[in-house]
Amino acid sequence: MPGSPTQTAIPASPPPVASTTPVQPESTAVPASAPTSPPTPAPTEEPRADGLSHAEAATLDSLEQVDDYPLYTMRYHGAYPQRASSTEGARWSASTSLPDPDPATLPPVWACSLFAALGDADHMLYGRNFDWDYSPAVLLFTDPPGGYASVSMVDIAYLGFEGAKASTLPDLPLVKRRSLLSAPFLPFDGMNEHGLVVGMAAVPPGEMQPDPDKETVGSLGVIREMLDHASNVDEAVDILRSYNVDFGGGPPIHYLIADRSGRAALVEFYQGEMVIIPNQASWHLATNFLRASAGASADGMCWRYDAISQRLAEIEGQMTTQNATDLLEDVSQDGTQWSIVYEMNAGAVNVAMGRQYDDVHALHPLE
Repeated sequence: MPGSPTQTAIPASPPPVASTTPVQPESTAVPASAPTSPPTPAPTEEPRADGLSHAEAATLDSLEQVDDYPLYTMRYHGAYPQRASSTEGARWSASTSLPDPDPATLPPVWACSLFAALGDADHMLYGRNFDWDYSPAVLLFTDPPGGYASVSMVDIAYLGFEGAKASTLPDLPLVKRRSLLSAPFLPFDGMNEHGLVVGMAAVPPGEMQPDPDKETVGSLGVIREMLDHASNVDEAVDILRSYNVDFGGGPPIHYLIADRSGRAALVEFYQGEMVIIPNQASWHLATNFLRASAGASADGMCWRYDAISQRLAEIEGQMTTQNATDLLEDVSQDGTQWSIVYEMNAGAVNVAMGRQYDDVHALHPLE
């Protein structure tokens, strides 16, 4: 069973730098005949020899290792260089071929479990197991201009740090870590400052056709758009509606979204339509089948789904963080890469890597 959470220090954002440009008091009169001089330019930073901007260097230098799996934390400084809808970084590569629509044929590594426990208004939780191939990770903190602060989990194998390479990151010069600058566009789950949480799981294809009047965004990049610009479930769903979601770089997925109001929605793409399945109780959940295809009852579609559903019904969606971690352990698989519990009210994150439930890292990035 899980042990006591490990309290992990979070790298703080640097304090704002005050402007050194002199400001002339309004009460000081300047004679009309006085000679004028060009305005004093604002001081500029010397370019770095390695070609990184100072914000990029600060981002890469903030990397800290918190678990030997490994798990790192990193704080993104400044604006992203591009939007999620315009970057190839939003796409990810599947390690297995696309599945047959029969859920029974899904590859065994596709065993993600997600649930939102919303029965306690003061302690809403979102739990998630990410099951895949070996997935070293970065817990990424972002606070973009014009967007919301958020924390998200990123599988850095898709950034070139797979296998043994993942453990060498602390020893690399900053320029060799450069691909980590694309981490914002690869969130596999995350929570923003408003308590909105988004997670995903692989499912059979939904046969969606692109709308030529909409922009296209990758299936993970749209999670970035939701975390940055949605404060509740309705706004997140509106963002999903506004794009063509491209699954070409990975398996089809569905999204479980929840917010602090106690609302949740499972968004799926089924038979060419976007289907929104709201919560009918003080909880919601998803595994690796299309709930829209199951009809009135999902009983028997997935044993993990059944186990989570039964437990949430018994406790009416009210649980402690420890209870949530225990439930994730109960439905974990050999391929479970991380288990994470987002505390939606407190802005806290509790994560165990590689089924090490006696070593849960408790972080508070959104306090």
